[in-house]
Amino acid sequence: MAPALGLSSLFLVFSVAIFLPFFVFFSWKKIAPTELEKISQRLVALILAASLFSQLCLIYSFLISDYSVTNVYKNSHHLKPLIYKISGSWGNHEGSMLLLITTLSAYTVGFGFLSKSNAKEKLITLSTQSAIISLFAAFTAFTSNPFARIFPTPANGLGLNPLLQDIGLALHPPILYTGYIGFSLVFSLIIAGLLLEKICPFHPKQSISDEEVLSKNHGQNSTVLGGMGIDRDFVRRMQVWLFFSYGFLTLGIGLGAWWAYRELGWGGYWFWDPVENISLMPWLAATALIHAAKLVERKEIYQNWTAFLAILTFILCLLGIFLTRSGVLSSVHSFAIDAGRGFFILALIFLIGGGGMLVFGYKAKGGRRKAEGDWLILANNYFLLIALFTVLLGTTYPLFLRGLFGEFISIGASYYNKIFAILIVPFLLLIAYSTKSLRPTPKNLAHLGFFLIILGICSSSYFGITKELNLKQGESFTLGKYQIRFVKTEYFAGKNFLTRQGDFVVTKNGDEVVTLQPQLRYYPVNDQTTNEAAINHGFFGDLYLVIGNKDEQENYALRAYYKPMIWLIWLGCFLVFFASIQKIFRKGASKN
Repeated sequence: MAPALGLSSLFLVFSVAIFLPFFVFFSWKKIAPTELEKISQRLVALILAASLFSQLCLIYSFLISDYSVTNVYKNSHHLKPLIYKISGSWGNHEGSMLLLITTLSAYTVGFGFLSKSNAKEKLITLSTQSAIISLFAAFTAFTSNPFARIFPTPANGLGLNPLLQDIGLALHPPILYTGYIGFSLVFSLIIAGLLLEKICPFHPKQSISDEEVLSKNHGQNSTVLGGMGIDRDFVRRMQVWLFFSYGFLTLGIGLGAWWAYRELGWGGYWFWDPVENISLMPWLAATALIHAAKLVERKEIYQNWTAFLAILTFILCLLGIFLTRSGVLSSVHSFAIDAGRGFFILALIFLIGGGGMLVFGYKAKGGRRKAEGDWLILANNYFLLIALFTVLLGTTYPLFLRGLFGEFISIGASYYNKIFAILIVPFLLLIAYSTKSLRPTPKNLAHLGFFLIILGICSSSYFGITKELNLKQGESFTLGKYQIRFVKTEYFAGKNFLTRQGDFVVTKNGDEVVTLQPQLRYYPVNDQTTNEAAINHGFFGDLYLVIGNKDEQENYALRAYYKPMIWLIWLGCFLVFFASIQKIFRKGASKN
């Protein structure tokens, strides 16, 4: 019953979402904007209710281990802990697409009922959001049905990938999606601003002087340069959603790095995996967008550039969805699926992103602007876009080479590290110069957070210690100032795994510091093993120990790491998140 109800609700989402933009378009001149706004609010509320119900139906199917649902059969097992049954509902392609739709719907309803935008701006924004929802609902319902049935019903499921059975992966996708999908609303708002052209007193071929710019920048409803509907009031409303999305995207990326550090057992947190890169690209574009929007807010200049960055950021989010779900990337993060679905998503990128660029190209033909912007912000944007191009090239070039010429190459971490090592120095100088006081303002907290991230990366990378060795029980080794003795191994069973645990006593200057207990786990359902690192978190650094297989001479493979000040990375991500949320409250909910 639950799968049938869930699929019906998904089709309801598609039906209402595709109906709303057409209804608004044909009723634009027949129904008063305020009345049309109320009707639209009810419709988007229905979309959210239907998507939430569909999501709950899928979660319920996982909770009761309904193996008649293909999705449950492939990604769950009745022995799996409860939290991973729930997270397993979105730890796959079909379930993640349903989560995307639910998140899109939640943003749309939040904007529809909380925004103080005028009725016309709100109607265009809601219509654009609904069109996006309808496209993803169609893709999910017709090509990636999360409620597809299997017959005859299997007795047991195949279980979730053991690497995904971690609290980090239970939290990482929803938080990352909250960041990703929020940029759809920024995109929709920009489309509304471009289409409305609220104040357009200048002929496109006319130019204006600096004196006219300054005289027209006074007052709340200042003139929009170049005829665009993107003025300082518009940007203030947009920034609430921009900062919210940016904060959660930062937190989501940080959680992903934290999961990789804890779970993958190689002592790192970022490997320049292509799927990691595609989450970084919209973050870089959004960082540039945040700074460019300041120029519109302060001086009402560079509206074209701000609009372009907003559209680009969401296109990069869509590109990330395509790369992870088209089968062209192989990663623990990605979902390898058939090419037909990949072409469908590629079509969505062209429809949404191409449509946005067409609107931008048609409406952003303003007059020449002689007003100069803040050089710090412009320099910031240049460095961020160079970094973005570096990541984009390194990620997509091997894909194009493989697709066009059948050649397989990989671009390693050294490519990114060398270029970013050059870029980071002037970028940090810009941050230091623009931070004029130590007051805990959102800007200063965000800059401090970014500085701490860089400091944590540099400290753990350049001053860390790594040792790989084979060790028998009773033997010891030295790691920096620490002496580590292998005491014994133990065996026990978890709920859905068997584990071999090593006990290691760590001493420093003869005094016992801690006992570390790394594990090697075996999951019978998946026939997979995972390394569970033992980590002792300290102020000056982390002790990190991984135990592997045993050879014929009773030697155990060990990897030991000392990661100085690595916790600064997680603190920095949280500070950027906190600063983004604080910025929203500083702006005031009344101006969103």
